[in-house]
Amino acid sequence: MWTELITQHADGVEITFSAPVTDDALNEAAEALGHPVPDDLASVFRETNGVVGEYGFDRVSPLETVIQRNLELRSSFSELYMAFDELLFFSDVTGNGDLFGIVLVPGQYQQVFFWDHETDSRRWVASSIADFLERWLTGVIEERLDC
Repeated sequence: MWTELITQHADGVEITFSAPVTDDALNEAAEALGHPVPDDLASVFRETNGVVGEYGFDRVSPLETVIQRNLELRSSFSELYMAFDELLFFSDVTGNGDLFGIVLVPGQYQQVFFWDHETDSRRWVASSIADFLERWLTGVIEERLDC
């Protein structure tokens, strides 16, 4: 489902998919993070452990990168930025340090926000992972955020 959706919206851009992750890997990620990977994102990982787009940049980061990035942001940058405990970052803006994260707050699951690393601002960009992937791959998010 996810690889087909991504391929459909890639519009001729070369996309590379990685081997899927196992449920054991997702369980280990949940243990490391202190919460489960949201269902739709876990479903993406069950099909592909990351989506690499144009110029080798991740459209969806590999699970290991997701774990490392989130643990680092939640611990090392807690004095510099507002808390990251309610977001799980899973994608980045190619090469500039800004990130996309899915909300972990009950009742708001699936919402995707953009985080600007320079201003620590957070803006809504999509209502779900599917919506995010479609908007990200078709350039809608980049136009809206002026990336």
